[in-house]
Amino acid sequence: MATSVPVLPSADLERTRAFHCFLGFSVVDAADDYLRLRYDDAEVHFYPAPDTDPENNAAGWYLRVAEPEELREKWTAYGVECLDVPVPAVFGPTVFAVTDPDGGLLRIGPADRL
Repeated sequence: MATSVPVLPSADLERTRAFHCFLGFSVVDAADDYLRLRYDDAEVHFYPAPDTDPENNAAGWYLRVAEPEELREKWTAYGVECLDVPVPAVFGPTVFAVTDPDGGLLRIGPADRL
């Protein structure tokens, strides 16, 4: 079995933690120089990059969940802007995306389309 974990830049690890925890992620481990988060079985890591420019951040990742439409409704009810985004066919279906405070794009799609 193999797994993959995205490692993304964060201008402010505490702000990144607060944003993702608001979305329902849990903290696996947090230090001054690294942050590990989990959503169900998926994990994402962040490293400090104080010069990260949200307008020019090309970082992003794809999260597969069982019920993406339900998650979209939940996050929208929380006041989170959920975007429709065009993606290359190789990504599979992306139901929506969320931009984090550093401009990173979190694409959400169905888990059953591996």
